[in-house]
Amino acid sequence: MCFYDEKNKTLQDPWNVSDVQSVRSDLNEDQACDVLDHVADNFDANIGINWDVIWFSASALFPEPLEDATDA
Repeated sequence: MCFYDEKNKTLQDPWNVSDVQSVRSDLNEDQACDVLDHVADNFDANIGINWDVIWFSASALFPEPLEDATDA
């Protein structure tokens, strides 16, 4: 997933909408973009970007609905 961009002399680690939706399939494309924006705005180089960061960001922005106990 990670690659070195020789032209820009940078290390790239791209994440996209489908990555977000693989963690939270209930999110639409706009919501997944909001999650990516949130991850970028709160980036911590000591942690980096990983599946947990994606999930926590998605949950912070779009809490998963609690299952109704009567549905069980």
